[in-house]
Amino acid sequence: MLSITAVSAEEEIWDQSDKQKHFVATTAVSMVVTGYARNKGYSKVESFFWGFGAAIAVGLIKEGVDGKTGGQQSSDDLKADVLGGLTGALISAQFEWKF
Repeated sequence: MLSITAVSAEEEIWDQSDKQKHFVATTAVSMVVTGYARNKGYSKVESFFWGFGAAIAVGLIKEGVDGKTGGQQSSDDLKADVLGGLTGALISAQFEWKF
């Protein structure tokens, strides 16, 4: 269950760093998966959805693990995951990767 709580300035700084980590991690995941799909011959749209889907799956799994291990689940983390996934997939889908 997600809850809203008041945080101190120090906690807020940590919170922003955490969102940046979520954004960067899901951007990287979506770029790699999208690039791989493009390399395998999928269209830009198909590749986009593969990469974006992978990034969202990673974000959801991470939040699920947080909930099971006593960590704090956050809808803001998921928002950062969605933005990262969109960014990486949109950028990577534009290229035809050869590796």
